[in-house]
Amino acid sequence: MKTNRTSKRVVITGMGWVTPLGDDLPGVWKRLLASESAIGPVTHFPASTYATNFAAEVRGFDFSRFIADRASHENAHLNTRYALAAASSAWKQAGLGDASTGSALNKGINPRRAGVYLGAGEGIPDFENFAAANLAGWNAESRATDGTKWSTAAYKHFNPARELEQEPNFAVAHLADAFGCRGPAFNCMTACAASTQAVGEASELIRRGDVDLMIAGGSHSMIHPLGFTGFIRLTAMSRRRDDPSTAARPFNITRDGFVMGEGAGMIVLESLDHALARGAKPLAEIGGYGSSADAYRITDIHPEGKGAQAAMLGALTQAGI
Repeated sequence: MKTNRTSKRVVITGMGWVTPLGDDLPGVWKRLLASESAIGPVTHFPASTYATNFAAEVRGFDFSRFIADRASHENAHLNTRYALAAASSAWKQAGLGDASTGSALNKGINPRRAGVYLGAGEGIPDFENFAAANLAGWNAESRATDGTKWSTAAYKHFNPARELEQEPNFAVAHLADAFGCRGPAFNCMTACAASTQAVGEASELIRRGDVDLMIAGGSHSMIHPLGFTGFIRLTAMSRRRDDPSTAARPFNITRDGFVMGEGAGMIVLESLDHALARGAKPLAEIGGYGSSADAYRITDIHPEGKGAQAAMLGALTQAGI
């Protein structure tokens, strides 16, 4: 079957992030090179009695610095706000406008050929009201939940809009709305690979000519009671409570688990010809992308790294290396 599509070169023209070390590119990079740690006691919820009571939280985050039209995102959860802020920085660096002043859409962009591809997780549960509904619906005599009582309490306490915001597709929806992207909109949830996969899949959409521009990256926060409880029960998190700033030590023989963090990272991808036509400065080029699943175990990678090898070989092959 013949096609008129040609493989386009894909470049990055804008970058942005919101991290526990800050949200400006040069400042965070400097702190990373200085090996600074942003790990400390959890402040998002009372965690003093948890086996792990520390995390790398985003502190001092001011959403108003990034988005002027905050009314449209009134019910957005933290993960979505992080995504909007990071995308705002990337959009501005790409020379597409400034969302912090309300001028996010460049008139030279075709909205139907601009899209969003994220690796974003679910929103943050309304834990207090969720717990209240569970307690209200619990029947101590039968040791079971009374669905009618639970539903009555939930209907009384839950905010419908905030509940919808827990869905993992809502970060994509907010970004498409804020930056006027009316092209493809996707979200993938492949755990730790999600953001990288989102960038790779977004680059493929550009490479084959479906779109001119994509916002891609990821955002998530699981620093809440249910998120912490799940990983503690998996015995996956460090319990180095006496010295949390040194708890993230993946290559140390004394390691005892990971440290949870939160934040967002976004880039603006474009075809090279589209970027040059509007006078944008390419920061880097994506030469190749590969994806795989070794299908070994739900929590373990293949001991010989066959999945990672297949993905890297795919990227190298596409890049012609």
